[in-house]
Amino acid sequence: MNIVARVSTCLGIGHLMRIKWLLLELQSNAQASITLVLDIQKADVAPFIQELVCDDIHFVETASQQDIATLLRVIKTSNADLVILDHYDLDVEYEKQIYSEGNKLAVFDDLGRDHYCDFLFDAKWMGELTQKRYDKKSPAKTRHFLGPDFSLLAPSFSQALALDTHVSQSKNKTNIFCSLGGGGDLCIFASLVNSVPHYLHSRVQFTIVIGPKAENKQAIIRLEEKFKNITILCSPLSLANEYRNTDLFIGALGTSLYELAALKVPAITFSIAVNQENDITHLQQLGHFLHLDKFLDSHAILLGTRLADLISYLPRIKRLRHKATVTVDGLGVKRVAAILQAQPYHVTDINVQVGAVNYIGQLTTEYAVREVEDSDVNNYLIARNLPSNSQKMTVSNDIPRLDHYLWWFRSERKSYVVEQRGIPAVYVWHQHISEKSNDYLYGGWFTACNDVPFNLAMLTLQWQLEFCKASHPNAIWLAVIHKDNKFVNLLNRYMGFVAIPIHSKEYKVTQQLFPLADEQFNFVMWDPNAQ
Repeated sequence: MNIVARVSTCLGIGHLMRIKWLLLELQSNAQASITLVLDIQKADVAPFIQELVCDDIHFVETASQQDIATLLRVIKTSNADLVILDHYDLDVEYEKQIYSEGNKLAVFDDLGRDHYCDFLFDAKWMGELTQKRYDKKSPAKTRHFLGPDFSLLAPSFSQALALDTHVSQSKNKTNIFCSLGGGGDLCIFASLVNSVPHYLHSRVQFTIVIGPKAENKQAIIRLEEKFKNITILCSPLSLANEYRNTDLFIGALGTSLYELAALKVPAITFSIAVNQENDITHLQQLGHFLHLDKFLDSHAILLGTRLADLISYLPRIKRLRHKATVTVDGLGVKRVAAILQAQPYHVTDINVQVGAVNYIGQLTTEYAVREVEDSDVNNYLIARNLPSNSQKMTVSNDIPRLDHYLWWFRSERKSYVVEQRGIPAVYVWHQHISEKSNDYLYGGWFTACNDVPFNLAMLTLQWQLEFCKASHPNAIWLAVIHKDNKFVNLLNRYMGFVAIPIHSKEYKVTQQLFPLADEQFNFVMWDPNAQ
């Protein structure tokens, strides 16, 4: 088999690495001859493809006339059976010119663009939209292979999975792995490490990747000179063994999404490129729950400052990894190679159905109540930040995701969700305090998506009052309600809440609980023993 591969080396090395693993597999199976056409760039890519036996390597100016002319010439002179294209900057018109040569064309993409090819591979997981992503975006003859089964990971990942998933070997230190992939501005990790409290450095070991196209490499080299707990990895070929010994990954979400999912490594990630943008609900199905849409210097400083807290939450974050409903088994390279060689292949089972739910209350035949779990962390925030909810709260601004994560794991709040046949409708919460031998409860509720009808809100509040009365029979409920929130004011009056006398001890406690509640809010209370 004669193969010509046009692969992007413009930004990072992710495209080159994933195609390299595929070409190695094809070469081992079919003794393929390989010619590469890459982008002209400053970084030396030779170390990353040294295992490949190539007939020739050409470098071209991206998307220029020289680009397509060189590729078409190479296709003819090599008598190519298969052309592989993996490049964000080359579009469907470029593909049509390749296709006109009469060879088979396999395209790799994850941007959901139009294509003209024989085989289209996209490993991106988008939930129920995954298999529909390229509808009407390619000819009828194009065969689509979509989803994480076709993620091209290094062979070491499937080998690591054969041994175990994720095993951190350190007993005395927490191993934290930081990576932006092949590029990115490394100053962000300098800010992170410099913000870690001094006492914590003796308990943490940082491993930081310096990719071939990374910016500000000197910032990490200076960091290594400053701290004894820094290990630098320069342009590693595979990270499977490092991930197996990682307690927490902090970094950009590129190929790492599937690598971390395969080995079930706890992670907090962020996006630094368009192709790294993901719907958080889709990430959750891969067992990844802690992701930021961006990672600024302020985020790095906050994360470093609060790193001790995050480390203490690791057992819970680790358990979230096992909530995955979509499997990444590290065998994507073998699947894709089999497809391109017209050989049989198998796929994994995907089961996104919710398992048995432990409901603790039944409001109606349709509505039931369950405790909120860590896997609700993002849906809870999405609902809380809905303008219809936040505008009526004492803190009306959106809560940033990182702040929410750090609050979530330390919160003593008891939260529940009312679901309509498994779909969240209302989130309700409460917290108990004792003040000078007096028991108090305070809490609230907010909608999960749409407006809640009065009868459902009433049933929810009624359930909450009765539920809490069982464990705190003498606790007085304290609440603040925005005066413009006529719906909730009416509901609470209906349920027996009354205004709190201004000079009462209950009023002072309420002020302490809700320090941002001003004259725009009504202060109300409910005494279970006064009913």
